[in-house]
Amino acid sequence: MKKLILSVALIGYALSASPLTELALKNNYDINTLEDQTEALKQEVDLSTIWENPKLTLGVKDIYFDEPLTRNQGAQNESLEFSQKIPTGSKLDIKESIAVQNLAMKRLELKDKKLSLIKDVSTLEALLGRIEADLNSVTKYEKLLNDLKEAHLAYNSTTSAHYSQTLNNTILEKSLLISKKTLLREKQSALYKLESLINTKVNEPLHVSTNLLPYHFNNETSKLLENNPKLQIQKLLSLRELNNLRYEKAQKIPDVTVGIGYNRRQSRDDFWFLSFSVALPIYGRENLFIRKAELSQNATEQSVSSLTNTLTYELQDELLNKELQFEKIALTRDILEENGRIYDNLSATAFAQSDVVLKLLSNLTQSLDTEIKINTLSYLYNQSIIKITYLLGEEL
Repeated sequence: MKKLILSVALIGYALSASPLTELALKNNYDINTLEDQTEALKQEVDLSTIWENPKLTLGVKDIYFDEPLTRNQGAQNESLEFSQKIPTGSKLDIKESIAVQNLAMKRLELKDKKLSLIKDVSTLEALLGRIEADLNSVTKYEKLLNDLKEAHLAYNSTTSAHYSQTLNNTILEKSLLISKKTLLREKQSALYKLESLINTKVNEPLHVSTNLLPYHFNNETSKLLENNPKLQIQKLLSLRELNNLRYEKAQKIPDVTVGIGYNRRQSRDDFWFLSFSVALPIYGRENLFIRKAELSQNATEQSVSSLTNTLTYELQDELLNKELQFEKIALTRDILEENGRIYDNLSATAFAQSDVVLKLLSNLTQSLDTEIKINTLSYLYNQSIIKITYLLGEEL
């Protein structure tokens, strides 16, 4: 029993860059989609600096509505014009900045998806580790209970019929059986969920280390929130909306279209011509677009503050939860060790007193519940470590 308690006292679930995590990053459909979208936005950066294509215009000016196929030889007039729209007001520079920011946000979105996937896979691995630890505990106690029966029968096989019947029909046996079936069902459910993330079959047995995850961060974890991809995306979104506001203001400076052409006329001199055209901002659309951009930019600034508060709360909550679970683990291990000492004392006189066997069974039940509680607390502790790591934008 002491060896059993010692092994449980050291139990936990250590995780790192596991093969399952690598499979998830390789096979996940969302990751592949975001990678393709990132490549597409790289092309958008190049496109943002290229002028619009020039226009070539061909014209004939002696076609009549009543006789469209008949041309007046004396009034034939053909023209050819080449025109190019020239952007003004640094619009292309602003569009390039917006495209670069869109690409940066997509890369951060990809990073966040990868971190989120690592978090989900690692949490499921920790869950499977907890289930395996629970199954091992149940198996150990099944064997311990069976050894207790055999020792009891060997002690006095003729006068211990009442105690034997008690042992053969103990509630602990049934509870162990129900616990094992429940754990196997929970394990299968977790495996299905894991397979949906990695898009491939999970081969058993899984080898998950049984140690508590290390905590590598300092006490100023709130400052590390700056590395959170979601927060970085929101800040970039605010900067992009600021650039969009600059772009809408630049739209008040109309682009210039320059044209050069040649006009051929029958019975008259041919001539070259030069034209300039601009849009007239007389309906106030530009002012409305500017106002819309201002409101959008203000909204994104508020979103940055809101997200910062939300992430700070989640981080502080997980830090408190981590400390709480760690303290609970230490206290529960003390309880398990105390149960072990009680078991050793009871087992010394188990068959000399009529009520000691029932006390032993009660002690085993309490010890099993305590072991499973330690497994659960260790899982919750590691779950907090995994989430804290994700919130700080780091990999396990």
